[in-house]
Formats: sequence, structure tokens, C-alpha cells
Amino acid sequence: MKLTLLHQTTQAEAIKKIDNYLNELLRQGYPGVNVIDPIKKWDGNIMRFSLTVQKLFLSLDLEGIVIVTDQEVIGEGDVPPIVTTFFSEERIKEVIKEKFNELFKIK
Repeated sequence: MKLTLLHQTTQAEAIKKIDNYLNELLRQGYPGVNVIDPIKKWDGNIMRFSLTVQKLFLSLDLEGIVIVTDQEVIGEGDVPPIVTTFFSEERIKEVIKEKFNELFKIK
């Protein structure tokens, strides 16, 4: 799945906002959900990430890449097939876009 969104700020500010948001998501914790081996590594304007999410008997490996340009944030990663059984890729993109717009205060 690939998603490109306009951030309407500077590249440095966009990187900072995304990094802080992801750190907060990982700190929050979720009842009954274990996040295992979260890795988030920035190399300039490119972030590679991976993690495993476990709940009961279900284990999902997630990994992807985020590229922040002067104008856009481009996210790309594979959505595990079990997830698309319950949620379409379009719905997943809608939710990501909603959260992105909240983070960047885009109406």
C-alpha cells in the first residue's frame, strides 16, 4: 500500500511531527496488545520502520518506509492479508489520512 499526502509545512517540521507522533503511539500501550521489537530509524528524510503486534493468538509483522519531501509525506508498506480481510485498503488509507490531517492541522 502506498499513500502520498501533502504536509503544508517545512520538511524538518514534518519529520519532527511524525517522529514525535510515532514515539507517542509506541509509549501509549494498548490493553491486550503487545508491540514487539519496534524499530524506527531515520536516515535523513527517510524513515524505515518495523514491528510485530500481538493480540491473543494473532501476530502481525508490519514494516515500511516513510519519505518526507519538501511538500509531501510518502508512506509505503505491506498490509498483512488478515487485516484486509476486515478492513479494505481504502478504509485504512482514510484512517491514516484523518490522523495525518489532525497531526498537521489540515482541514
